[in-house]
Amino acid sequence: MTKAKAALMIIVSPSLFASTNLATVYQQAVQNNGTYLAAQATYNAADYGIPIARAALLPSLTLAANTTKNKQSPGTPASYNSHGYSLTLTQPLLAIGSWYSYTQAEATYKQAAATYAAAQQTLIMNAATAYFNVLEAQDQLQYAEANQDALAEQLRQVSAQYKVGLKAMTDVQATRASYESAVASTIAAQNSLSDAKENLVVVTGQNEGALAPLKQNFPLVHPNPLNAGAWVNYGLKNNVNLQYQQFQAEINRLQIKVDTTTDFLPTVNAVGTYNVAENSNSSLVTNNKITTKSGALALNFNIFNGFGNYATVKQDRYTYQAAQANVVQTQRTTATNVQQAYLNVLSDISQVEALQQAVISGAASLKSIRAGYLVGVRTIVDVLTQQSNLFNSQQQYAQAIYSYITDSLNLKEQAGSLNPQDIAAINTWLAATTPTVAKTKSGTT
Repeated sequence: MTKAKAALMIIVSPSLFASTNLATVYQQAVQNNGTYLAAQATYNAADYGIPIARAALLPSLTLAANTTKNKQSPGTPASYNSHGYSLTLTQPLLAIGSWYSYTQAEATYKQAAATYAAAQQTLIMNAATAYFNVLEAQDQLQYAEANQDALAEQLRQVSAQYKVGLKAMTDVQATRASYESAVASTIAAQNSLSDAKENLVVVTGQNEGALAPLKQNFPLVHPNPLNAGAWVNYGLKNNVNLQYQQFQAEINRLQIKVDTTTDFLPTVNAVGTYNVAENSNSSLVTNNKITTKSGALALNFNIFNGFGNYATVKQDRYTYQAAQANVVQTQRTTATNVQQAYLNVLSDISQVEALQQAVISGAASLKSIRAGYLVGVRTIVDVLTQQSNLFNSQQQYAQAIYSYITDSLNLKEQAGSLNPQDIAAINTWLAATTPTVAKTKSGTT
């Protein structure tokens, strides 16, 4: 960008005040955005899936205890207590299904990490988009107000000239119609600004003050590398939505292994038991306390369960096929999205440069046409048409600026490289303070 942007929109007075920048807005979103916090908690919960699955491969120790009140008749004593406890230690020796479940838990955790990364990237995009939507709405309102002021001045001049017989009523009516349209545009711009601020509150969870604007000379940075194919290849390796689908396919593949080994293969456990039983009826046994120790190998084999295991595995295979199809489709979508995002950035840069020049040229042309109108070589229609053209160019220019920024972030999101450092980088494009705007009467200051 060049310093011409200042000449296109605002005059800065010496009065300056501190403002909220993009980095601050993003940090507020991290702390308050409900969707992001939910994704973070879900990711933390998924972290415990691995030790839960690993527990099925490790020893387990259980304690059982009992106490019983006994009554007998006839007999001595008539009543007595018996009680005892047992400790059972079990160590799986052959549990192939549990091993696959453990591997599946690792894949599930990686999928949760991809989901969390996607949530972070979405938050970055939402925060930046909401922030720059407010800035664009502010610029659009400034242009609309300047356009309205310029037409109001034009209407005063034409009305005064009509009263002294220098201009026709048609000039007054044409100018008034343009002015009324400008008033409607200003009201619409005010509503858009209000909506943009409310959308920012949705992202950050709190009302923001004045936002730091773009510097007049912020850079137009081309994608690096300047090669669409390189970006597509990177996206096919790093896009988090694609990674999610790939992990889902791996989870479904492992589910086939889990159900096959669980339903069709035996399990073997080593079991050790320590048991103590005691009763208070000493007349029944020589020693009223009995201790038993045992060790065993336990084999379990599910031989038949009504063909449910067969149907389960068939179901798993179809589910895996669906997951594979989703991976292929997501790969195609990712390649297309990255390619389009790359081209959008290049187009935005060209648009910003072209529209910047269009605004400068339009302002100069309007000045020339106004001068011609004053000496009678131009009509009021020429003036109003050029004023409208300038206003349209200003609107398109503001839109192109902020589209370039959000499209640059979108390219990185589609490629899977978007991270908080990108927020920090764009934050350097913002002014540390917000200027107080002095509106001009021409709308082309």
